[in-house]
Amino acid sequence: MKVEVRSKEIVRPSSPTPQSLKNYKLSFIDQLALNVRVPFVFFYDSSSGAYSHDHTNTIDELKKSLSKTLSLMYPLAGRVKEDKVTIECNDEGVEFIVADVAEIMSCLLENPEMEKIKQLIPIGKVYEPQPVGKVLVAVQVNRFSCGGMGFGFFVSHAIADASAVAIFFETWASINRGCAVNGNGFVSDQSSILFPPLKDTSAIERSVKMAAEAIEKEEKHMIVKRFVIPANAIAQLREELICKENNKGSLQCPSRAEALTALVWAAVINATPPTQTVPLSCMVNMRSRMEPPLPPNCLGSLAYGATVHCEAAKDGTVVTAEQLVEKIRDSLRAVNDGAARKIYGEGGLLRAAFARGHEMVRNKGCSTTLYTSSLCRQPYYDVDFGWGKPRLVVNLLKNSTVLFLDTIGGAVEVWIGLPKEVMQTLMQNRHFLSYVSASPKPKL
Repeated sequence: MKVEVRSKEIVRPSSPTPQSLKNYKLSFIDQLALNVRVPFVFFYDSSSGAYSHDHTNTIDELKKSLSKTLSLMYPLAGRVKEDKVTIECNDEGVEFIVADVAEIMSCLLENPEMEKIKQLIPIGKVYEPQPVGKVLVAVQVNRFSCGGMGFGFFVSHAIADASAVAIFFETWASINRGCAVNGNGFVSDQSSILFPPLKDTSAIERSVKMAAEAIEKEEKHMIVKRFVIPANAIAQLREELICKENNKGSLQCPSRAEALTALVWAAVINATPPTQTVPLSCMVNMRSRMEPPLPPNCLGSLAYGATVHCEAAKDGTVVTAEQLVEKIRDSLRAVNDGAARKIYGEGGLLRAAFARGHEMVRNKGCSTTLYTSSLCRQPYYDVDFGWGKPRLVVNLLKNSTVLFLDTIGGAVEVWIGLPKEVMQTLMQNRHFLSYVSASPKPKL
């Protein structure tokens, strides 16, 4: 696939950031993500709007609306300072790239390949070794020969997690459509007060570098697949996984995320060689779980990894979702203000380890953590710039990652990245595949 960059420029906020807001403090959790980028691609059909007739006007409108968005979310247009504690909100702007793609978009989406999709993002690598002074956001507007568009995008994970990315795109799209936007609460310094930053980030950087190197080494052995589980199958799964509520004895239906996580985790455990354990780490949005709650649309990296363990049976017995769902539910529901402070706050376990200079990445040996993130109820598929909703939204996954996204008609997309051998075994799991609406498209 040929992608030819036509232009590169910097888009700055439409109005200057007030002097009193020039320094945005990172939290300790933000610092953990400082060397990481969050990459997405939003695909739009040419048939969904009149923009395909005049790309030039469309590009100009996008730049103007982006500029207005940056005035509301002004740290995105800043730069990380040498102290790695502060983002200087200096209005230096974000990178805006326009590229032409010599391919029909539907062909790419019918037979997608991750290496091709990476070409639609300004920088394909998730790891950023030197974040100081670099742009925090870059957008690449890819114009397909058919008139379709792919919005490739990355943002520094220190300033935005998946929830904040959804808010950013929804805000930008709303402004582009000419809708009024309430910008109150986009920026909050509360997380840096709750989780004060470390002055010395060298141990964090060593750990992230080690993790990035390990992921890069394993990447060539990884397969990503997209599955769609329809609403009726999810309802059936939830009914099957009804479990007792702790200390009460009453029956409780698990949430969609709990049920789907149990289904996928069980399938991955059963597809993994019995010599390896597969602990689970469920990423949880902490905004609503803090006391008092943080604004739902505030910037920052505010995710907590709820860890769950399950030992594989030595005799090769199949692990079932029924065995896992209570463990998952209890771990997810235990994420609260106290749990977050115990890990990330002043004197917290993770904070204390990095303050002592201890790297947290170890040789995985016989353990491979499966990371899951539910973006259900996030408005990714509602991002409408004025020419309709996206046909497909892709988040570039790292190894052993599962992502849940709402899609049409109450169905949920399940994106799974696994080592080739594990994925091949998973694809023979009839119980897991019985919930999938149809055979997934060819591998990413």
